[in-house]
Amino acid sequence: MRFQKPLGLVFNCILCDFIIHSSGAKLEKNGYRDLVIAINPRIKNDTNLIENIQQIVTAASSYLHNATKQQVYFSDVKILLPRTWSLNSSSIHRPTTESYEKADVIIAEPYLKYGDEPYTQQYGGCGEKGQYIHFTPNFIRNSSLTQIYGPKEKVFVHEWAHLQWGVFDEYNQLVPYYLSNGKYEATRCSKELSGTNGDCTGGDCKSCEIDPNSGLPKGNCQFYPDKDQTATSSIMYIQGLPQVTEFCDKNTHNPEAPTKQNKMCDNKSIWEVIRKSEDFRNNRPPHTGSVTPTFTILQAKDRVISLVLDTSGSMDSENRINRLRQAAEIFLLQIVEVQSKVGIVTFSSGASIQANLKLIDNDDVRKELVRLLPKSASGGTNICAGVRSGFQVLRGDDGATGGDEIVLLTDGEDGGISNCFAEVKQSGAVVHTIALGPSAAIALEQLSSMTGGLQFAATGNVDASGLIDAFTGLVSGNDDISQQSIQLESFGTMIYDGDWMNDTVPIDKTVGNDTFFVVTWEKQIPDIFVADPSGKVYNKDAFVRGETLLTARLNINGTAQAGHWKYSILNPGSDQIITITVMSRAADEKIPPLTVKVLISEKDSYGGRTIYAEISQGFSPVMFANVTAIIERPTGRPIEERLSDDGTGADVVKDDGIYTKKVFRFSGIGRYNFKVRVEGKDGATKKAIRTGARAFYIPGYTENGVIQMNPPRPPVNLEDLATELGDFSRVKSGGAISVPADTLAVDVPPCKITDLQATIVKNKIELEWTAPGEDYDQGAASHYEMRMSDSLLQLRDNFSTTAPVNLTSMNPQPFGSRETVAFVPENTELKNGTTVYFALCAYDKINQPSAISNVAKISVYVPWIEHPKGNNGRLEVVYSVIVVTILVCLIIWVINYVVQRRKCRTCGLA
Repeated sequence: MRFQKPLGLVFNCILCDFIIHSSGAKLEKNGYRDLVIAINPRIKNDTNLIENIQQIVTAASSYLHNATKQQVYFSDVKILLPRTWSLNSSSIHRPTTESYEKADVIIAEPYLKYGDEPYTQQYGGCGEKGQYIHFTPNFIRNSSLTQIYGPKEKVFVHEWAHLQWGVFDEYNQLVPYYLSNGKYEATRCSKELSGTNGDCTGGDCKSCEIDPNSGLPKGNCQFYPDKDQTATSSIMYIQGLPQVTEFCDKNTHNPEAPTKQNKMCDNKSIWEVIRKSEDFRNNRPPHTGSVTPTFTILQAKDRVISLVLDTSGSMDSENRINRLRQAAEIFLLQIVEVQSKVGIVTFSSGASIQANLKLIDNDDVRKELVRLLPKSASGGTNICAGVRSGFQVLRGDDGATGGDEIVLLTDGEDGGISNCFAEVKQSGAVVHTIALGPSAAIALEQLSSMTGGLQFAATGNVDASGLIDAFTGLVSGNDDISQQSIQLESFGTMIYDGDWMNDTVPIDKTVGNDTFFVVTWEKQIPDIFVADPSGKVYNKDAFVRGETLLTARLNINGTAQAGHWKYSILNPGSDQIITITVMSRAADEKIPPLTVKVLISEKDSYGGRTIYAEISQGFSPVMFANVTAIIERPTGRPIEERLSDDGTGADVVKDDGIYTKKVFRFSGIGRYNFKVRVEGKDGATKKAIRTGARAFYIPGYTENGVIQMNPPRPPVNLEDLATELGDFSRVKSGGAISVPADTLAVDVPPCKITDLQATIVKNKIELEWTAPGEDYDQGAASHYEMRMSDSLLQLRDNFSTTAPVNLTSMNPQPFGSRETVAFVPENTELKNGTTVYFALCAYDKINQPSAISNVAKISVYVPWIEHPKGNNGRLEVVYSVIVVTILVCLIIWVINYVVQRRKCRTCGLA
């Protein structure tokens, strides 16, 4: 058994923009600036792609301007090309802070052939910005796709609304129809959109068959909108209709339809949500000038990096300088990409250049840089001196610093750090910061914030594996993922004299190239044993030892065997900290490796932060993994939080590969560090079809009363989804946050209930939902309040004035439990056409209410017999039964009449 992990120092990025990114475009006056569209490094050179992007965005700018009532448009757009493209043009510029990983829009091939369906990756709820828009190259190039998606500029605006304003689709392919006042309606917005309902299975369109029990169309019935419409909304339903030019607003919105927009945004219209965004809060005046965007073509380049390392006196304490060398060695030998250029600067009271830029083209250069890492520490702390020398090193490439990188590590205070803020901002360089220990300059993170760099922090002084995590996270934001190093294991702790550290690391089939095991220690080299899945054992003699770095590294030749690798490390001497790190790269450049992307949200009104971890292979979500966030606090032991993908609590969508947890447990002022550990089990973890925010694939149109079919959506190869992933393990930095005093002691209400469902069971109404917690998703709520109404908007807007449902005898169960209640309505007759809406909220012990739940409804439908086509239908049978019954009754009546008459005659004769 391995010791509990991790207990000590954990380094992580504060705002991991290099991993996950929400829209970075800025709205200035009425125009969006710095919109970045990046082409994936695997896409081959194609100048037509650039021209098509420009045409689409130019048309989208005008369409957006009209859709937002002349208030916003695209002003400045940057197109980022891969560094592998060969283009000879003076109009191509160097990027500064732009990268593929941080782009608003990416152009990339799909994985597992989803076709060319555009989509937007969204993590959060209503009004929260998305991460990126994904278009395929074929979508950008192929004009024939206009028939099934509509004009591409409209699709662009549809996806932009997802990304920038956090709205959702107004269609539902899983629930295409619903009942309204006893009649079925197609799920759409606005309800005024006209069309034909038809079943066109096999290409022969016919009228839909109605389910006599539900009153809804059966089988493959679909709504085919009329090509010519009088309705003008909504862009978030079918953006392709010629007359659709607006978002649904309060007047045109269909709050009844079972759309994701209604579920996520409390049945509010798209335009209502947009109007509440930061882009529209100040009643922006209309723009009357040109809406044609300006385009800048950028091309990524090989990395140019200057390591700017603190060697002040405080770095000599707690073994910091040695741990810095150990972590930086891994970065230089294994992480930094071939053809990068790297230099080294050290600083204390002043600064000194240890190495000017060196081209990383062989292992000897890497080793030479390792030898130049600092070995001692003394003096004060002058961060600006180090930064300025770092810029001097970067200029050795081409005389400029734009797009270059500085990795700045310091553990000391420096009151003069703000003196170089202006220089840093104007440099165009990206500054990544590592704040080591509790005394690091408070303003340090401003350097990385203003340049779009990574922000790392550390609060403890025990575990060196966290520092290694920081350096292994410094991968390029523009390189092909198949060329990037992926962390499979990272663990370190104090090992006592004579104790062992044992565990296994699964190496899955998606990785295996350039695999290495690195072990570090403080005093005496431990005994190290690594066994591959076939039983071959590597001992410490197989490891390459650093001369003075107290590090041993084992490189596995070729592609590492898939399976469980076991490691056993014995500490033969005095107590010391021992760490192990395992890294690998993709086994096949054509098959994307399993990856983890992590985001820590901004704080909410209660000071809580949401941890998001996206697990995927390429663009395919991975379900049913075990995901744990390890949170190191300023004081006390780390805590662990399980992330879920079950659609409850902070998780928005079930089984979408985005694992989520809201965290409120902050015990003191200071930095909190996050690291995410992911484990997948063979046979349990599965790939899934990507769902979520995407442009509507139009099945066809109705023209002159005739349905005109579009080609069917390309099917997903389910065999690819069924491919076993095997056991796998990943470790990823998750971020660090600073918690101020005003967010510590806060009572949090129960989380919102988002899955309330209502059904009719015989003469009763049955409601079911997932229980919230007392404090968000912890414990059990105190009590519930449920209300009902025949008006959806009254229930939503005036919840407390609607009719209550008596739940006083119900004791809420712990978070995650299923709650069920059934009752017979007292004042509502469940007759045909009756519709009733329900909502509830939960209260904690101090009577704080949760947000009102989603609205559930029941619609009463009394089955009736439909006259089918043909001469032998059920209705004829019914008529026959009725006629026979009438004849029998008539015969019986006649017989009784005759009998009675005879009796009367007999009585009269008597």
